[in-house]
Amino acid sequence: MKRILNLTLMVLLLFTALSCKKVVSKDGIQGTWELRHLAGGQIAGLDPNFKKGNGNKYKFEGQTYTRYEKGEITESGTFTIEKADAAINASKANARIRFSPSEDEYYINLSGNKLTIFIGIIAADGVETTYKRE
Repeated sequence: MKRILNLTLMVLLLFTALSCKKVVSKDGIQGTWELRHLAGGQIAGLDPNFKKGNGNKYKFEGQTYTRYEKGEITESGTFTIEKADAAINASKANARIRFSPSEDEYYINLSGNKLTIFIGIIAADGVETTYKRE
């Protein structure tokens, strides 16, 4: 019986490792992305839509990223992307991104020229930011 339990546990661990660690191509995220919409965590009266040229961006080059707020660099380092499948808010994430050196990790949805970053869930004071490729 113990042997069956150990074998089952090993199969489950192998399946989890293989399904969670598939690397999503970094090619799709390469380039500069500018903030266009913010949902959740809002200040009363603040427009959730952002116009082109607002200066809030992520720039991905190779394995590095640079984050800008109002045109000023606020963070930079390296990043990794892994395939993920999670329902968040009224959307679905298709990957998870991890930034270093901050070690921040978020679910994302990358689809064509649209990048959505889920920072928690809106119902628990989370934020959903949507970027458009420049």
